[in-house]
Amino acid sequence: MNRYVFESRSENDTERLGRSIAEVVTPGATIALVGPLGAGKTRLARSICESLGVDPAAIASPTFILIHEYEGSMPIYHFDFYRLRSPSDLDALGADEYFASGEGLCLVEWADRARERLPDAAWTITIEPDPDVENARVFRIDIPPEDSRFELPARS
Repeated sequence: MNRYVFESRSENDTERLGRSIAEVVTPGATIALVGPLGAGKTRLARSICESLGVDPAAIASPTFILIHEYEGSMPIYHFDFYRLRSPSDLDALGADEYFASGEGLCLVEWADRARERLPDAAWTITIEPDPDVENARVFRIDIPPEDSRFELPARS
């Protein structure tokens, strides 16, 4: 895996990161989003979705539904594993079919709750808020070598 580290000091920085990811992500990719409550997983997912042409009014955290499907320049499947009782709950959801379809992008919030069920080639973005600086976060982005076109956005 290739590791990138991005320091965000604002929602604008997080949105720029989302746009950079959207520029290189391809159908069939899975992005695992990991971090504590309020870390910015949904904000980053929203930015990626908007950058791929999804209507901003349609984007919501899928916490109570487990998955939202969006239409943009490619289909986007936005999962939230927060309420999973066990990884086997994904069987009823048909998650493996989404991951294997190759038709769209799978964004998975709280992916650490069922990491073993994600594709081996999934990107993993771990978000760590800085408790001492309001709105500051560190994004640790692990990307398979075959997705080497990714570049971190320039600092603003």
